[in-house]
Amino acid sequence: MAKAKAPARRTIRCYLCGNRSEVSLRTMSTTCPKCNRAIKVEDVTVKTYLPVNDLQTCGKVTITAKGRVVAKRIQCGDGVVCEGTIEAAIETDGDVSLGPKALWKGQVLQSRSLQIADGAKLLGLVTVPWHRPESNGEKK
Repeated sequence: MAKAKAPARRTIRCYLCGNRSEVSLRTMSTTCPKCNRAIKVEDVTVKTYLPVNDLQTCGKVTITAKGRVVAKRIQCGDGVVCEGTIEAAIETDGDVSLGPKALWKGQVLQSRSLQIADGAKLLGLVTVPWHRPESNGEKK
């Protein structure tokens, strides 16, 4: 009898409470086992103008050259890649990469690392390296 192969998994971190958990690679959204709130897991790509209050995902946020995000904040787990414009506070457990024509304007940019191409513009407070406080595992 052939043994079934275990599905590929990835570790995510809830952007609301900081709890780490494992999900399938194909998961698009789930419920955090600690805070019991719905969280988005999939990567987000912005190709046009996107006005939102909060852009939140456990995945990666990519803004193309013609993309523009206007938000209060962006919270993501796997980082931000920007070739366009971001007007938002950024909080990510990953890396932030700004292309040569990228513009970031916001209150604060907090990330593990920051790569800035020649020509990119930044307006705001940058905190690098930044690490989200770990969840202590207690339910609220």
